[in-house]
Amino acid sequence: MTIDELIELSSGEQEAWLNGQLAEGKTPEDIYAALGTDKTGIGKVGIFYVPPKKAFMIKPMRGYQTTRLSGNEKADDAGIIGGKTIK
Repeated sequence: MTIDELIELSSGEQEAWLNGQLAEGKTPEDIYAALGTDKTGIGKVGIFYVPPKKAFMIKPMRGYQTTRLSGNEKADDAGIIGGKTIK
């Protein structure tokens, strides 16, 4: 899988795949290399490895470096009059 393919998955699928790779005995660095990225690159799309939990986690609000909607945006945020949540 590449980083672009991972980004196309839903948040739950991303987390399940990444944590499944950890369960198979791979290190985060092995996973980054297989995806063709690094810690910074995967962090830019809102995915982080949390050492105390020994698991990958997805940020609920992914930030400005991704174009993917989190589901928490309002229409006004996107410049649409009305203020309803964008699905």
